[in-house]
Amino acid sequence: MISKLILRAVLLVVLTIGLLIVTQPLYADVCSNATLQGNYGLLVTGTAAGSPIAIMGQIKADGNGALTGFETISADGNVFDTVNLTGTYTIGSGCAGTATITPQGGAAANYNLAVASSAKVQLVGSDSGTVQSGFLKAQGTAACSPAGVKGTYGIAQSGDVVGQGPLAFGGQIRIRANGLLSGIRWGSDNGIITSGDAISGVYKIGNTCFGAGEISVNGARSVFYNLVVVDGGNTILFLQTDPGTVASGVWER
Repeated sequence: MISKLILRAVLLVVLTIGLLIVTQPLYADVCSNATLQGNYGLLVTGTAAGSPIAIMGQIKADGNGALTGFETISADGNVFDTVNLTGTYTIGSGCAGTATITPQGGAAANYNLAVASSAKVQLVGSDSGTVQSGFLKAQGTAACSPAGVKGTYGIAQSGDVVGQGPLAFGGQIRIRANGLLSGIRWGSDNGIITSGDAISGVYKIGNTCFGAGEISVNGARSVFYNLVVVDGGNTILFLQTDPGTVASGVWER
């Protein structure tokens, strides 16, 4: 009898919890334009008219549907560096929305948005002829400095060498407060596998959380990057600014 009573009590608890779960709304958060507010890093990759493209920048959302900032665009190997931008966005109560971003002197780019939180927004391009996706990630700190970003980061990089083929690299990079960096890299350049490549170089980060880097692999000619610090210094977005290469990614610690 006692065993039956215990079993009934357990079943009642399980059914009650199940009922509570089923009756909870699928999305607990309610969003609006005010959900997006402050400084964000932008990273978008994909293709435009069949050619590779990567876009990285820094955007400020005013909480009322307006965007300002700048972006660097590498389109089929042609680089447009730190171009000013303006834009608009609309976020519905269900945490989905749209955005339009227009670089100075360029064509508007349209995106569908999915708000994961006020700190991260997923983007998918909605213009015909494009295949693009990416994200906005909150800066997460009022100001940046070399001391604030020092540490060891994992590397995730992908892209294309125009006219040659795709590339993908991983690895580790150590950033020092004195402006130097070093590390190790492995990956594939158009199917040619490399492992244990030595990274060395220099970088600078301003208090606005925007910066640049100059990196050499195995002592070869340096390549150049723009950098944007997000997530309170735990993530650095990067885009290579050398013509002929469309490469971007993240360093994360």
